[in-house]
Formats: sequence, C-alpha cells, structure tokens
Amino acid sequence: MPRVTPVPPTPPPTPQLNTMAIVAFALSVLGIFVLPSALGGVVCGHLARRQIRRTGEQGDAWALAALILGYLLLLLSIAGLLLFGGFMITMFGVMAFM
Repeated sequence: MPRVTPVPPTPPPTPQLNTMAIVAFALSVLGIFVLPSALGGVVCGHLARRQIRRTGEQGDAWALAALILGYLLLLLSIAGLLLFGGFMITMFGVMAFM
C-alpha cells in the first residue's frame, strides 16, 4: 500500500484592503496642507466604511482614522476662521471709534 502524506489545509484567503479607505486617509493627511482635501477625505471615509461593511474587506481602521483626522481638520479650520473673523471685526470696530 502506498504511503499517503497528508496535505496541510490551505488557510482561508485574507480579505483585501479597501482602496477607498487608503485614499480617504491620504486625502485627510493632505488636508493638513490643502484644506479642501480634508473634506474629500471625510466623504471617501464614509463611502469606504459603507463598502467595508457590505463586502467584508479590511481597512475599517484606515477609514476611521481618515474620518477622525478629516473632521478634526475641518473643525480646526472653522474655529480658526471664526477667531480670525472676530479679531478683524474687533480691530475694525476699535478703529471706527478713533
């Protein structure tokens, strides 16, 4: 009787990394220098999380990091604009009384 060597079972294929999640993270990081890309990172991050839930791909952490960074940058830029606007209104208001 011939000797049969057992074949080890093949591991299940690992899910692929979602490309949209990587794009979202890259856009959010780029938002540090170019603000409108942070908004693109937020939009792509939401789309990537929806795709990941539907397809079971990996990359949810990348998409979540893109969302956090994108929203944080948008919040900081809005706060900066409000502070700058308040400063300018105050300065022009003081100059009006001189």
